[in-house]
Amino acid sequence: MRRAHPSRALRSLAFTVMAFDPDAPARVTRARTVATLPGRFRTTTLPASRKNGTIRNQQRVAVFERGRRVVSRTRVDLTTLLSYDVFAQGIDSTIRSLDAAGVRYGVARRDRLDGRRVWVVGADANDARSPQFWVDAEEWRLVRVIQRDLRSSNVIVDVRFSEFTDVMGVPLATRVDVYRNGDRTEQQTITDVAVNPAVPTRAFDVARWRDVSVGN
Repeated sequence: MRRAHPSRALRSLAFTVMAFDPDAPARVTRARTVATLPGRFRTTTLPASRKNGTIRNQQRVAVFERGRRVVSRTRVDLTTLLSYDVFAQGIDSTIRSLDAAGVRYGVARRDRLDGRRVWVVGADANDARSPQFWVDAEEWRLVRVIQRDLRSSNVIVDVRFSEFTDVMGVPLATRVDVYRNGDRTEQQTITDVAVNPAVPTRAFDVARWRDVSVGN
């Protein structure tokens, strides 16, 4: 993926995530994500005044509710690593992160997803529980990630990416479907993308929730 999309011009991002419940399409959650690449992400559930969201600063992850930190973990998030960070850092850094996440990156096989040829890294056939990622064999875009849930290790999260837009040479997923233990629980669409906005460092403080503004 890094060789197929070599641009390093993308340094930061901001975008809106609209999340739909497949069982209740009228139930929509909006959030705003800002990121400084590689490794720093902040997703704020809207309205921002509620102070709910998730912050990742490298391998440190915190979840906040009403401004109070309710979850604090150290772990590699494969979705953000392979959707964004991989394009903004060296290959060796990505390999170290995959190793820390428990991905057996020496295990690779061919498969198909939605009729397209893919490479699967990290799992043998019929293994839908090990941490792994799937890459389109022609476009070299991330199309699937499997990893255990941040809050509960008993939940397997299966994230699938099916629509993309090009942002400064980087394929940004604009439709994401999330499955938990085999059931589709969320459909996301990504809109209102801002490229290389000014993002203050304090936005990624995992110790406490801070109100921040992002420049254009």
